[in-house]
Amino acid sequence: MPKQNGQSDTSLQTDLDALEDKLAAAKARRDAKLGKDDKDDNSLLGMAWRLSTELLASVLVGLLLGWGIDQLFGSQPFGLLIGLGFGIAAGFMSVFRTADAMDAKTGHIPKGDARPELEDED
Repeated sequence: MPKQNGQSDTSLQTDLDALEDKLAAAKARRDAKLGKDDKDDNSLLGMAWRLSTELLASVLVGLLLGWGIDQLFGSQPFGLLIGLGFGIAAGFMSVFRTADAMDAKTGHIPKGDARPELEDED
Protein backbone atom coordinates (compact mmCIF):
# COMPACT_ATOMS: atom_id res chain seq x y z
CA MET A 1 0.00 0.00 0.00
CA PRO A 2 1.52 3.33 -0.98
CA LYS A 3 2.22 5.80 1.81
CA GLN A 4 2.47 9.54 1.54
CA ASN A 5 4.69 10.81 -1.25
CA GLY A 6 4.09 7.58 -3.15
CA GLN A 7 6.55 5.38 -1.18
CA SER A 8 5.67 1.95 0.12
CA ASP A 9 7.11 0.14 3.15
CA THR A 10 9.20 -2.11 0.94
CA SER A 11 10.81 0.79 -0.92
CA LEU A 12 11.67 2.48 2.41
CA GLN A 13 13.26 -0.72 3.66
CA THR A 14 15.19 -1.08 0.42
CA ASP A 15 16.39 2.52 0.72
CA LEU A 16 17.49 1.93 4.33
CA ASP A 17 19.35 -1.23 3.36
CA ALA A 18 21.10 0.63 0.54
CA LEU A 19 22.05 3.42 2.95
CA GLU A 20 23.46 0.92 5.46
CA ASP A 21 25.52 -0.71 2.72
CA LYS A 22 26.90 2.67 1.65
CA LEU A 23 27.76 3.58 5.26
CA ALA A 24 29.52 0.25 5.82
CA ALA A 25 31.49 0.65 2.59
CA ALA A 26 32.49 4.24 3.49
CA LYS A 27 33.57 3.14 6.97
CA ALA A 28 35.65 0.30 5.52
CA ARG A 29 37.34 2.72 3.07
CA ARG A 30 38.05 5.20 5.88
CA ASP A 31 39.56 2.49 8.09
CA ALA A 32 41.69 1.23 5.22
CA LYS A 33 42.86 4.75 4.36
CA LEU A 34 43.74 5.63 7.95
CA GLY A 35 45.42 2.29 8.58
CA LYS A 36 43.18 1.52 11.50
CA ASP A 37 43.67 -2.11 12.42
CA ASP A 38 42.14 -2.82 15.80
CA LYS A 39 40.18 -0.93 18.34
CA ASP A 40 42.43 1.57 20.12
CA ASP A 41 42.17 1.03 23.86
CA ASN A 42 43.99 4.21 24.91
CA SER A 43 41.29 6.36 26.38
CA LEU A 44 42.16 9.88 27.40
CA LEU A 45 41.50 9.12 31.05
CA GLY A 46 43.76 6.07 30.88
CA MET A 47 46.57 8.05 29.27
CA ALA A 48 46.24 10.85 31.86
CA TRP A 49 46.25 8.31 34.68
CA ARG A 50 49.37 6.62 33.33
CA LEU A 51 51.29 9.88 32.86
CA SER A 52 50.38 11.24 36.29
CA THR A 53 51.26 7.95 37.97
CA GLU A 54 54.68 7.86 36.32
CA LEU A 55 55.41 11.44 37.39
CA LEU A 56 54.25 10.87 40.97
CA ALA A 57 56.18 7.61 41.31
CA SER A 58 59.40 9.22 40.08
CA VAL A 59 59.07 12.15 42.48
CA LEU A 60 58.37 9.80 45.41
CA VAL A 61 61.36 7.59 44.59
CA GLY A 62 63.60 10.67 44.40
CA LEU A 63 62.27 11.94 47.72
CA LEU A 64 62.78 8.58 49.41
CA LEU A 65 66.34 8.27 48.11
CA GLY A 66 67.13 11.83 49.24
CA TRP A 67 65.63 11.18 52.66
CA GLY A 68 67.66 7.98 52.94
CA ILE A 69 70.86 9.84 52.07
CA ASP A 70 69.99 12.45 54.69
CA GLN A 71 69.48 9.73 57.30
CA LEU A 72 72.77 8.04 56.43
CA PHE A 73 74.98 11.11 56.28
CA GLY A 74 73.04 13.58 58.48
CA SER A 75 72.90 16.17 55.74
CA GLN A 76 69.32 17.40 56.22
CA PRO A 77 67.72 18.89 54.08
CA PHE A 78 70.20 18.83 51.18
CA GLY A 79 69.79 15.15 50.32
CA LEU A 80 66.02 15.52 50.32
CA LEU A 81 66.15 18.58 48.05
CA ILE A 82 68.62 16.98 45.66
CA GLY A 83 66.54 13.79 45.59
CA LEU A 84 63.42 15.85 44.91
CA GLY A 85 65.17 17.58 42.00
CA PHE A 86 66.35 14.30 40.50
CA GLY A 87 62.90 12.76 41.02
CA ILE A 88 61.15 15.62 39.25
CA ALA A 89 63.64 15.51 36.36
CA ALA A 90 63.29 11.74 36.02
CA GLY A 91 59.50 12.04 36.21
CA PHE A 92 59.31 14.60 33.44
CA MET A 93 61.69 12.59 31.26
CA SER A 94 59.50 9.53 31.77
CA VAL A 95 56.32 11.47 31.01
CA PHE A 96 57.77 12.94 27.81
CA ARG A 97 59.05 9.54 26.69
CA THR A 98 55.67 7.91 27.35
CA ALA A 99 53.78 10.76 25.66
CA ASP A 100 56.01 10.42 22.58
CA ALA A 101 55.33 6.68 22.47
CA MET A 102 51.58 7.26 22.77
CA ASP A 103 51.72 9.94 20.09
CA ALA A 104 53.65 7.66 17.75
CA LYS A 105 51.11 4.91 18.32
CA THR A 106 48.14 7.11 17.48
CA GLY A 107 50.05 9.42 15.12
CA HIS A 108 48.64 7.73 12.03
CA ILE A 109 45.42 9.69 12.51
CA PRO A 110 45.80 13.15 10.96
CA LYS A 111 44.27 16.02 12.88
CA GLY A 112 42.70 19.30 11.81
CA ASP A 113 42.94 20.40 8.18
CA ALA A 114 45.25 17.51 7.23
CA ARG A 115 42.38 15.06 7.67
CA PRO A 116 41.65 13.29 4.36
CA GLU A 117 38.28 13.76 2.73
CA LEU A 118 36.16 10.70 2.20
CA GLU A 119 34.94 10.21 -1.32
CA ASP A 120 31.31 9.46 -2.05
CA GLU A 121 30.39 6.66 -4.38
CA ASP A 122 26.99 7.43 -5.77
